Amino acid sequence: MPDVMEAQRAYKDAPDEARLLIARRRAQLGRAIATERAGGTQQEAIARRLQKTREQVRRYQQAFENWERDHPGESLDDD
Repeated sequence: MPDVMEAQRAYKDAPDEARLLIARRRAQLGRAIATERAGGTQQEAIARRLQKTREQVRRYQQAFENWERDHPGESLDDD
């Protein structure tokens, strides 16, 4: 029965794991945007390329900044 209990625990943890994965991917996108903007690309150009609004692009970049603040020392690339 331990396998059943472990499988149930993993199933119950899945939504939290999915949210963390999505947050990590959003932060990775924000990091790429920040890097591109640091290289001189305008936010508007990035927004057009992503087919998003400038506000959405800003929020992706903010997600990266929030990740760095909330996960000090944790790599975004660790999955």
